[in-house]
Amino acid sequence: MPTRETDIHELIRNSVQDLAADFDPTYWREHVEEKRFPEEYWEELAGNGWLGVAIDEEYGGEGMGMHEMAIVIEELARGGGQGGIIFILTPVFGGISIQRHGTDEQKSTYLPQIVDGEMKFCMGLTEANAGTNTLSIETTAERDGDEFVIHGEKTFISSVETADEMLLVARTSPFDPSNPAHGGTLFLISEPAERDAVSLSTLDTAVPWFEHQYQVSIDGLRVHEDDILGTVDDGFKLMFDTLNTERIAGAASALGGGLRAVDLAVEYANDRDVFGHPIGSHQSIQHPLAESYAKLLAAREITYSAASKWDSGEDCSVETNAAKLLTSEFSTEAASRAIQTHGGNGFTKEYEVYKIWQNSRLTQTVPVSNEMAKNYIAEHHLGLPRSY
Repeated sequence: MPTRETDIHELIRNSVQDLAADFDPTYWREHVEEKRFPEEYWEELAGNGWLGVAIDEEYGGEGMGMHEMAIVIEELARGGGQGGIIFILTPVFGGISIQRHGTDEQKSTYLPQIVDGEMKFCMGLTEANAGTNTLSIETTAERDGDEFVIHGEKTFISSVETADEMLLVARTSPFDPSNPAHGGTLFLISEPAERDAVSLSTLDTAVPWFEHQYQVSIDGLRVHEDDILGTVDDGFKLMFDTLNTERIAGAASALGGGLRAVDLAVEYANDRDVFGHPIGSHQSIQHPLAESYAKLLAAREITYSAASKWDSGEDCSVETNAAKLLTSEFSTEAASRAIQTHGGNGFTKEYEVYKIWQNSRLTQTVPVSNEMAKNYIAEHHLGLPRSY
């Protein structure tokens, strides 16, 4: 499905570019080094309506869709820092999930607060023993009257310390090989870091983010049945619906990061004189950057095709996985070429491109590995035998 840039899309791009330009590399470097949430940036996103870009107008949002959200994320990432990353958790896991699957009461409670920036979300899914095999998670939730008692352990969970809500995935029925997607339930957990039954351990990672990654241990957490998103035992199906939007959003973020790497490399190549000429005048510099730019433009098309099909209710699984695969690989390659363009300066904090490479390289592994994206395309769209 070809995508067409409309006047409103151009307006979104220009407006988001202006917002991102107000937060320079020093701002982001300080927040990453101090592991401090960028509240001023968050408030600007909320105040300009971007957190609610895909939330219905009746809840205070802009009433647009994933296509427009993807444009916002791309331009925030291209503007530098953690703009693309900060945007994914709350508007996607919180906003879109609740808008699509929540009760009327849940929508009226949560969505206006998400739009206003008053509520932040995190996602409690990944487990050490399950990894990519999400259906084998071991966190359990057992009914006790009108409550559920949850036990389990999650790992590589972002933003727990600043989250007002966690969207937690737990098993409410044992795994059934004949119906593997049955038995999971989504829970809305208020103030997860403040609950007595929840303990956090910081994971030692080298990712240059403003937030820590956590191991989250849950021992007897009691959650009321009213805090279930969707229905009991049907959560895996709803989760996979949400993960499609996460992959589109992640692809847009990787895309923006790759384009920023090219932008910075071009700027440096025009300014840096060696042997009496800007290094950008040499084809050995020009051609890699031109190739990366072309690849990223192509990846942009598949990303926005996925978003447009999602908005229209069509099956976008091949586009979603292709977008995740291509943006992650092309952005990593672009960042590597940007480092090479910068020479030794490419490895310094001042010039930013090494951090872009670190973040881009991460997207080849999360939110799902590129190997699993290839497996999905091979099995479900090429008709090859299941390989795992």
